[in-house]
Amino acid sequence: MKLERLLEGAKNLVRTGWMQNGIPSAMGETVASHSFEASVLAYVLSTELKRKGVEIDPEHSAVIALFHDAGETLLGDLPKWATNRINKREAEVEAFDELGIGKDFFLELRELKTNEAKVAKLSDRLSTYLQGLRYKRIGFSVDEIISSYAEEIDKLLSIEPLNQIRELVIKIMNSLNS
Repeated sequence: MKLERLLEGAKNLVRTGWMQNGIPSAMGETVASHSFEASVLAYVLSTELKRKGVEIDPEHSAVIALFHDAGETLLGDLPKWATNRINKREAEVEAFDELGIGKDFFLELRELKTNEAKVAKLSDRLSTYLQGLRYKRIGFSVDEIISSYAEEIDKLLSIEPLNQIRELVIKIMNSLNS
């Protein structure tokens, strides 16, 4: 297992999309901070679904979200231009093989068959949306990212069981606007 590579890489790798939209690397969100936020959101959202009677394991949702971008610690956070030209998913699987940790969580997320994976995916998107609002609040022009992630979140909220937490997700999305 390449634990130190994963840990150091996640703490130091700034997410590319923000830098491509004018965010200085010194202010850039790292893979570690994004994954932590997505993991906390996954736990909160899963706990609410469980309270509503949905069969779901909040801890498992949180762990999937925590590991969802771990492959980027070897690959880097590839920009959309690159991911449109290579098989990013195949490269990510190889990166997880090389790291020796987290592959099962990544594959579960990719397949989106479990409630935990669906929540983790939503949490990933929600985290990026929230970070966009934070950057916008301090003057960066990231409206395109914000609106694109809002659309993705809306689509995810139309599937079962995520549709049961629509109000909570909207409340979280609006929390930075007040």
